[in-house]
Formats: sequence, C-alpha cells, structure tokens
Amino acid sequence: MYESAILEAPPPQSTTQMDHISFSSIKTYQTCPRKFAFKYIEAVPEEFKPSSLAFGSAFHTAVERVQEARMQGLGVPPLDEILSAFDAAWSNETSSADVQFCKDEDGQSLRELAQRMLAAYAEYAALESTLPEPAQIISIEHSNRFRLLADVPPIESRIDLLELHGTDLVVSDLKSSRSRWNDAKVLEAIPQLVLYATGLLPLMRELSATRIVTKFVVVTKAVKPKVQVLQPQPCQDDVVRLKQTITETWSAINRCAPHGVQHLRPTMISHGW
Repeated sequence: MYESAILEAPPPQSTTQMDHISFSSIKTYQTCPRKFAFKYIEAVPEEFKPSSLAFGSAFHTAVERVQEARMQGLGVPPLDEILSAFDAAWSNETSSADVQFCKDEDGQSLRELAQRMLAAYAEYAALESTLPEPAQIISIEHSNRFRLLADVPPIESRIDLLELHGTDLVVSDLKSSRSRWNDAKVLEAIPQLVLYATGLLPLMRELSATRIVTKFVVVTKAVKPKVQVLQPQPCQDDVVRLKQTITETWSAINRCAPHGVQHLRPTMISHGW
C-alpha cells in the first residue's frame, strides 16, 4: 500500500544548509518556526533540558536493554538490570545540561515512575515472548536515510524496533504518555509511522516480506502503568497528505530562512498533522 510513496531523485538544491530532515524537525517547524531555526539552522545550544525529554530518552534506552536481551535469546532481564540501564542513561542525559523539572517532580520521583513503567513493559515483553509464533527482532533503534521527494533533502529516521512476524515487517514506535491514547491521538501520530514505513520498502523486499505493519506501544505514566498496543492501518491517502505536508513545510522554510530567524513563520496547512 506504500508502493507509490518513494521517489528516487538527485540531491535537491536548496537555500538552507541542511543535508537531511526528519519527522521531528518538520514537527518542530510546524509548532515553532523560531525554535526550528535556533535548533536546526543556527545550532544554538539549549539553556536547559526539559525533564520529560531526559526521562523519555532514558526510558527508551532501558527498553533497548530488554530488546537486546530478547534478540540474544536471553529472555527478559531482571527489573534491577533494566532499571540500571535507565539510571546510566538518565545520568548521561542530565550531565550535559541543567534539567528543568515540572511541578512536584524531581529526580527521585521520576526514577520511581521509571521503575513502575519498566516493570509494566517487562511484563508485556515477557508475554510477547510466550506467543506461539513470536516475532523475530530484526533491528533495534534502526537508522534509515531515504529520499521521499525530489525537492526535499533526504529523510533520516530512527525506528525503535523492527520485527519480522511471518511475512510482515512490523515497525514499532515506543511512546510514554500521561494517559492512554484515544483515536484522535493515534490519528495525530500516524504520519510518523507512515514516514518510517515508506523508507523501509527496500528492506521489506530484501527480507521477502509482503507488507509493512505499523504499531505504537504506549506505556502510561501512572501509579499503575499500562502498556497499550495500537496497530493503525494507514492508507494511500495518508501517504499523499504526508508528502504534501512535507513539501509545503520545506517550501516555507526555504522562503523564510535566508532572511533570518525572525522571518520564520508557521506554514498554513489545513490537511496537516
């Protein structure tokens, strides 16, 4: 269903000095063009790191430890080992910049939250491993670079987990969330998986898979965290909207960036994310 989404072309000529873009950079521009300019064009160092960003990165690293063990055929590691991976990642994330905590939040409370969330995820991963036909892990934190459109720089993506389940190439994206996702939240997030899936078409063929299946794994930040598994079914219209959104956003960046950060303005996209 993604066959028409990929387009090979020579490198584009643009007025900005960016050799690639990502889903995150496009979203940043749509949310705050000046933040985009400071981060991706001017490369201005951030004065602080939001605790949510440091927590999310450390949580992802701890989950990687779970998947690495599964990939090696060792089963799900003990919770203490998983939590140690979180501690090391948290220390690394918070050593280079001041952390800005939210109200009623500190490092200890976030560690306790991580312990609960990782326990829930470890239980989920253990159950996944006991399925009659468990998926085969192909790659963890898979880096990919591909061209989507002729007039836009290559796309770079980093995919949390790739698995082969029968003839399905399963693309999973891990999310931490304050609450369970509803249909509106899934709809908002679908473009990210559509973009990832589009760039994986060559790998799908290489693995002799017949389709790409997209999956969100959402772990809630609650007293009793839950793991929510969602498998949206993107259609070709989603691919068309994605390409149109990226084209319009990149055009807006090119129109405004040469005139300075102060001229960057949001692009008006009625069909966007």
